[in-house]
Order: sequence, then C-alpha cells, then structure tokens
Amino acid sequence: MTAIEIISLTKSFGGFVAVDNVTMKVQEGEFMGLLGPNGAGKSTILKTIAGMIKPTSGEILVNGTDSKIHHIAMRGVGCIIETPECYSNFTPIEMLRYIGEIRGIKRNEIDDRIRYVLEEVNMLEWKDEPIGKFSKGMKQRISLAQALLPNPDILILDEPTSGLDPRGMVEVREILAKLKAKGKTMLISTHMLNEVSELCDSVTMIRQGQVVVSGNVKDLLTTKDGGTIVEIGVRNEMSIDAKNAIASVYKETEFTDSNIFRIKAQDQETVDKIIGVIMEYKLGLVKMVEKGSDLESLYMSYTQDGDRNEVR
Repeated sequence: MTAIEIISLTKSFGGFVAVDNVTMKVQEGEFMGLLGPNGAGKSTILKTIAGMIKPTSGEILVNGTDSKIHHIAMRGVGCIIETPECYSNFTPIEMLRYIGEIRGIKRNEIDDRIRYVLEEVNMLEWKDEPIGKFSKGMKQRISLAQALLPNPDILILDEPTSGLDPRGMVEVREILAKLKAKGKTMLISTHMLNEVSELCDSVTMIRQGQVVVSGNVKDLLTTKDGGTIVEIGVRNEMSIDAKNAIASVYKETEFTDSNIFRIKAQDQETVDKIIGVIMEYKLGLVKMVEKGSDLESLYMSYTQDGDRNEVR
C-alpha cells in the first residue's frame, strides 16, 4: 500500500519555482530519504505534505486521501519540520501534555502515551526537568517524542540530525533505526549521505526542485554503472606482475594498497578469472566483499551543479 503519493507537485514563490513537477511514492513501512544539496527544494516538499504551505499545483495523497482537502488524512502523521521549538520553562511532561491536548488525544490516554514516547526517545529520566536546560540533541529527542505522541503510522522529518554534535546524531539515528524496525513509514529530508546509506530503504534525489532519480538504495548503487563493486583483499603483497595480470582481466581495477583492490564486476565470469589470478600468483584470498557502487559518486553524478540558496 502507498503511504504517501505526490503527483506533479509544483510550488512557486513569485517567479521562482522551488519545486518543479515532482512525482514520488513512499510505500507503507518504507524508510525513504529525500536527498539533495541546499536549495534543492527538500523542505518545501515536506512543508506541502504537512500542510504548512499550499502547493501551486499537483496532488498529495496520504494513505490514498487528498491531504489538501481532507485534514483527517494527517491524523496518522507525525512531523518535525525545520528547527522545532519547545517552551523552555516547560518540562517534557508539560510540553507533551500540551501537544496532546492540541492533537485531540483523550485525557485518559495522554499520560500513558507520554510515558511511552519518552521511553522511546530515551528521555523518561528527564521528564520533570525544564527543557531550557537540555542540550540540542535532547531537545531534538523531545521533538521526536512530540511527533510520536499521537501514535502515527507515518513520520515526516526535516533533517532530524541537522546541527547536532556527533553524539547527538548517533542518538537520533539509533531512535530512527528502532522506529524503522517497528514498521513505521518514514520520509526524511537530508543532505547527509551516511544517513541514507545507514537507515534508508530507498532514496529520492532532488536537484533544483526536480527529481533526478528515485528507487531502492541497493538497486541504484548496483545498477548505476552496470555492475557491483567488489573489494578483494589478499594475504601477500601483490607484485607488479600480479597487478598487471589482474588488470589484464579487468583493466579498470582500482588498487587501493598492496593487498587490497576493487573491481566493478559485470558478471561472475570476471570474478572467477580474478580468483584464478590470485591462485596462480599464490596471493592468498583473505576477503571478497560486495559493496555496491559508491553512494558519494552516485550522489555527485546526479546533483552536480545543483547548489543554490535554499528555499525553506
């Protein structure tokens, strides 16, 4: 089942087209990364889904319902858009109770939901402390708790680790991984490649307001250049003759050091021939790991020359 479907979405600000005829789908239970450089239009897309701004044209369907017409479509959606704000003099419990009342959660359910979401984001022990004392990473976890409070099936998160220190990034990513394991549908905008490679099932790359590629992360990495990158490690140092013999099988072999090299295997026959060379020169095969294509290279090939001032 399709959780979010965007059809020919366009958003203009005056004469500037921030989002240009974007069509994309997020399936139920899928974790999609909306990836692109600053100014690509990522935040604008998320804002239109969340109903914060109106699209110039196009449709947005949430669980099959037009979110522009039927606000009930958004009841099963939790959002963090841009930099979330919390009242600094509120405690997490006070903040979440306030949000719960706004979201229409029944009073006899709020306390149980608050405890549950604070446990989910590892903030229960700080439930009675003023939010103003928290680090940015802790505040981000409280914002995640707000998004989770109505028990949504779908989460829309705008650069959830932006501005956090390394520890804060790890903590938020661990929470997202846990939510993914529980089957939540998630759409996150990011410009961080490791977030996509570590967390996402699929990716939609945006450049200058347009979709340039969309699909399963592994499939995109494997098929972009027609093969899978295989990293091969050998026990003994490769001589010049051994390297030449390997290169004669696959001329674009990348030798990263004296014991490791990479090939882009077009077929199993190529790999078998390489193994034959390793045996002939008694190099001793230590490892052979399929890595797919390089996500950074893939990203750059699709988004180069795409930078501009970000429209948020």
